[in-house]
Amino acid sequence: MDNDSLPAIARENATTSVFEPADEDANLTNIRDQVLKIIYIIIGTVGVVDNVFVLTVFFLFIKIADKVCGLLQLPAFSNI
Repeated sequence: MDNDSLPAIARENATTSVFEPADEDANLTNIRDQVLKIIYIIIGTVGVVDNVFVLTVFFLFIKIADKVCGLLQLPAFSNI
């Protein structure tokens, strides 16, 4: 009677793979999480650099505007 289950055990061993689908899914999920972290870091870095660039242009504009306004307030142009 014990030999009746032997073909079922042999068939199960022959059809199952070494890698379980759960292991594969865990690896793909882990890789996806790492890639998303890298993408988010790149997007965040570009955002910070962009904000620094905008602030730099803004401060340079103020500096240039002060020089231009200073030229317009010279005594030679006060009669205009």
